[in-house]
Amino acid sequence: MSQITRDQVPLEETWDLTPIFAEDVAWEKAYEELEEALDSLLGQEVAVGDADALLQALETFDLILVSLGRTTSYAMYKYTEDGTDPRNQTMMGKAQMLREKGDKVKTNFVNAFLQIPEDSFEDYINEETNLMEFQPFLRKVAQARSNSLNGDMEEVLTALGSTLNAPESLYQTITASDMKFEPVKNKHGKEVPVSLFMYMTQVETSPDTVLRRNAYESLTKGLEKYQHGLAKTLASEINKNVALAKLRGYPSALDMHLQYSSPANASFTADGISSAFFEEILDTFIKELSPHMQRYARLRKRQLGLDYLSFADVKAPLDPDFDPEVSYQEAGEIITEAVGVLGPEYKDRMSRVFSERWVYRGDNVGRRMIAFGGGVHGVHGYSFYPWGGNLFDVLLLGHELGHAIHFTLAHENQRLINNSMPLFFVESPSTLVEHLIVDYLRKSRDDTRLHRWLNMYLMMSYHHNCVTHVLEAELLRRLYKMAEAKQPLTTAVISTVKGDILSEFWGDTVEIDEGAKLTWMRQPHYYMGLYPYTYSVGISASTVVADRIRERGVSAGEKWTKVLKMGGSRSGLELFAAAGLDMSSTKVISDAIANVGRIVDELEESF
Repeated sequence: MSQITRDQVPLEETWDLTPIFAEDVAWEKAYEELEEALDSLLGQEVAVGDADALLQALETFDLILVSLGRTTSYAMYKYTEDGTDPRNQTMMGKAQMLREKGDKVKTNFVNAFLQIPEDSFEDYINEETNLMEFQPFLRKVAQARSNSLNGDMEEVLTALGSTLNAPESLYQTITASDMKFEPVKNKHGKEVPVSLFMYMTQVETSPDTVLRRNAYESLTKGLEKYQHGLAKTLASEINKNVALAKLRGYPSALDMHLQYSSPANASFTADGISSAFFEEILDTFIKELSPHMQRYARLRKRQLGLDYLSFADVKAPLDPDFDPEVSYQEAGEIITEAVGVLGPEYKDRMSRVFSERWVYRGDNVGRRMIAFGGGVHGVHGYSFYPWGGNLFDVLLLGHELGHAIHFTLAHENQRLINNSMPLFFVESPSTLVEHLIVDYLRKSRDDTRLHRWLNMYLMMSYHHNCVTHVLEAELLRRLYKMAEAKQPLTTAVISTVKGDILSEFWGDTVEIDEGAKLTWMRQPHYYMGLYPYTYSVGISASTVVADRIRERGVSAGEKWTKVLKMGGSRSGLELFAAAGLDMSSTKVISDAIANVGRIVDELEESF
């Protein structure tokens, strides 16, 4: 059985991109108009000499961000559908060139803003009150000032943007378009296709041990063919950031990733968190979570009757025969009802996801490997999630839609210029939706076996967010320190370090083989700064928020929705504080880890 092609995907399994552009021709026209506008702006100096000029510059900058976001998102979504289609490749290539030109324009604007004396901002705001609307962005300018280079140097780095981003682009291209895996047989002898995404979302958690282990072997053999090239790619990414950190005057690349916030970057932003606190977060998870997960691994081995627990088995369900199928329509009903506790406004946005086709769920050749949720300013959220049709998919789809609704609410209530989503906060809205779906199913379905499965799902979620991603962050911590100590990051070094981390965490409960050591090849997160650790912070916070919603109901849920509307207008720590959470220490994290221990207790008892 082979994957279908893009033109064979039923319409209802695709997203509706017409709210962004009615058709490709309209995109081409918008592209040409924006390119002309960018060329015009590149040919003139940014005037910020007085309050009126500054206001006009900020408004122009905001419009450019909106137009760039709309144009490049449409191309990226088309490429996401099928990266092998020459038309999509061309569109994506043009969008990347447009983004590079846009980056030059943004750099010119930001350089001009940085030239304004810091104490002049307050005078300008007193003179022109409309500047108050741009205060969140102006704060980011102030934060970036001390680590910004002179204008010429920033322009050089911007001009080299595509080269500096080449490691991530290469990784995405290779995994989406070049990397292929041999199909395998399941326990019934039926052939099953293998892909990175389907392995991580369907096969890895399958009750079929034969399928899991066969697919794991296929995955390992496929990854091995690319290990040296992708090791070089990852090493290039890390060495690049080590060099940039030195250039910007940071003591380490970790500090740069955690503290540098470029106002010209309209996506995620840092929170000013110290590298010491980052390392404390990792140490807390690894030390306190490892005993619970080792205990759970031993339970899994006993319950499944396995001679040994391979890395292919670490996410296998403890009740292999319980794998309820769920239609996409029913999934929409479950998710929409589950988020009702967040208030009518949130629930309305979620219902639109399913009535207006915000999700691409086709599993076709050339489509992106990793699920995501995001949005387009002035339109609404979008999610990519190849649908498998079981209860596990309901929870994972809910996670991505948590991102999509977060972006929708933020875009509806914030100017894009102010809306750089803080990394520290961004995974809490998505993981909260998972908790809410679990709570809804517990309340609405009187089924002891289902309730036990929901506990197992929570363990899978904590495993994914607090084990998989924390250990990714741990690999990054070690590799960055090795690179800064001038140690070459070869294929053998990267894989050995990954194996050491896994062995230290799992002890003797899981067999760490060569395939396990190659898991650094599965995720694009290593090319996204220190993004992996934010999953663990996010689910720790959402665990506490979910408890409060259970206790207080819709009033607590609507308070959370109000925070989501703030978007990136505040830092992650400030957003958590607005939600009533102090995330400046590891106490909430320890509380969440203790909750994991309680779930393991319940599962041991139930079996």
